[in-house]
Amino acid sequence: MVLKSKLVHTKFIDIASKNNHLEFLKLLNLLDPINLSDRSNHDLSLKLFIIKTIIGQQVSVKAADAVWDKVKPVVDGDTLNLADLENKGLSNMKKVYIEGTHNYFSKNKFSRSFLKKCSKKELEDIFLNIKGIGPWTLNVIRMFYINDEDIWLPEDLVIKKSLIHFFDIENDKSVFNLYSPYKTYFCMYLWAGSKLFK
Repeated sequence: MVLKSKLVHTKFIDIASKNNHLEFLKLLNLLDPINLSDRSNHDLSLKLFIIKTIIGQQVSVKAADAVWDKVKPVVDGDTLNLADLENKGLSNMKKVYIEGTHNYFSKNKFSRSFLKKCSKKELEDIFLNIKGIGPWTLNVIRMFYINDEDIWLPEDLVIKKSLIHFFDIENDKSVFNLYSPYKTYFCMYLWAGSKLFK
């Protein structure tokens, strides 16, 4: 994966140069190659990965990590009810989402290898009927659990801000499609870049 990340980085520099994406090119020259496997959670089960992702929605990484440290021991078993999630720093809605996700994925097991073979439609059928899992969460699962290299997150607020900063656009397919089939990496660079212009 290290070799892959270097190849993607070089390809992005080439695309940015050819398309006069000067601000993004500056970012690429500032950053080391970003490795997808560094962001993947290979040590977590699907259930725990999704619960951790739900916790991380719309909060800072620091806040999410603090809540996750409290929640992980509680959700690691096969049974859970809402009372188990009291005083863990979760909103009532997130508690409901976590309980539903926990109960569903304690009963329904999907291996990473099985999910890798699923079509987008099959993945939507598995995940989008579960409360708390919307298109953004499903795409995060596809990126960092299934390790799909070509996922775009059009609804991600940080990515929207980064597109405006680096490309002076909010959501233009002609730009992000240039970085296909590595849009997951493109997202990771935009996230990394957002930390530099805050």
